[in-house]
Amino acid sequence: MKNIFYCFLLMLVLSSCAISTMTTFYSMSKGKIDVPKKESYSVVYQAKFGDGLTADVAYTNESGKQTELKEVNSAWEKTVSLRSGTHVQLKTFATAKSESRGEYKILVDGKVVSEYVLNGKKLNYTFAFDLP
Repeated sequence: MKNIFYCFLLMLVLSSCAISTMTTFYSMSKGKIDVPKKESYSVVYQAKFGDGLTADVAYTNESGKQTELKEVNSAWEKTVSLRSGTHVQLKTFATAKSESRGEYKILVDGKVVSEYVLNGKKLNYTFAFDLP
């Protein structure tokens, strides 16, 4: 009986450790998006990190390569012009000491292609798509 009690206690301690390290995440690869085909597109990345959140951000830049930014906080926005056929991706990983909120939005020529909100201490957002 004593061993069962100690096993239960150990499981409780380990599960509480796992809960404190959990990450809230959203990941989507959409493929080609539904916008009229043309030579280039205006892509707007937006992220708003709540109180205490600090994030690493990676996004597809004008040359079609990933640009990485470290320790982004508060509101962040970047507008880039991308050619047709470009694979576009926004990745963020944000952490805070207490639960906070992250808001994410991606627009192509003014049309919202992704809009999402995450809450937690660790937020991981990834969204990818291909321009027609």
